[in-house]
Amino acid sequence: MKAFISYSHKDEAFLDRLHTHLAQLRRDGILSTWTDEQIPAGSQLDQIISRELESAQVFIALLSPDYIASNYCYEKEFESALKRVEAGDLIIVPIILESCEWLSTPFGKFKALPKDGKAISTWQNANTAFLNITQELRKLLTSTGTPPSDLTLPNNQDTVSSSGRNYRVKKDFDSIQKMDFAKESFDELKEILTGFLKEIGQSDDQIKHRAITDTSNTFEAILVNRHKVNTECMIRIVNDDEIRVRQPMNRYDMMLGKYDIGYTLGPTNSNQAKGFQISNDDYELFWIESAQFHHPHSQEVLNAKDMANRIWDEWLEQVGITG
Repeated sequence: MKAFISYSHKDEAFLDRLHTHLAQLRRDGILSTWTDEQIPAGSQLDQIISRELESAQVFIALLSPDYIASNYCYEKEFESALKRVEAGDLIIVPIILESCEWLSTPFGKFKALPKDGKAISTWQNANTAFLNITQELRKLLTSTGTPPSDLTLPNNQDTVSSSGRNYRVKKDFDSIQKMDFAKESFDELKEILTGFLKEIGQSDDQIKHRAITDTSNTFEAILVNRHKVNTECMIRIVNDDEIRVRQPMNRYDMMLGKYDIGYTLGPTNSNQAKGFQISNDDYELFWIESAQFHHPHSQEVLNAKDMANRIWDEWLEQVGITG
């Protein structure tokens, strides 16, 4: 298949890495790609871009704040691609380069890569993100008939497709699904916080950190700011799904019992616990902050990255660092 790659020129570094990772797909004869880099000097840009887009079967959009801000990428190339999608002869695959408000755009109805629409820039190892992208593209490009459902579904939602239209399907979630969701989120939360600690430690040799406990359901670490009279703060994060089956519970565990993922910040376990609860609508699971601290009608829908950022900002504030 031929893929038209739409991107902002400010994201050329990401484009170069994508080209590198797509090399085997090209070598296998599965994929050919076209970008405006291939336009000869003196050519009429609009005419060539329109022709190449019209002949492509896949539209790959490299999404970033710069892409969304680009009138040409967003309003010309993407809107032209949308018209072909409506006609049923083009597949749109968003690839999220950097955190941006892509879910609020028409891209939000397409499942994005890498996994869960997690921006490449937020992965601890960008090569892992690109590997996921190439694997999913291989599935798409080597499928027969209609594209695989896992790439044509709207982001994080189940649908039934008919005549090019997508329909959202209501569903219920059982306890095992919620436990799996909590475990996946907890693992991602730990990974993100560990990455934050590593980055801040590399930025200043007077900021120290150390992991104390790192298990399947508990993460404890200490962060020290030696610039401010050795200010330090301990964090303890617990995935409560596993605590419920542990006997006997101690007072600290019971204090966390009202959360699915709970945490405390401070020098001792006497600090007030905070946390997040699993919630869902008719279509998907998500996280909210505990209603104990926020009015339930004003709560935001959160993912693991959102939770990590909130915990991290609070942790930094405790040791006198502005994030």
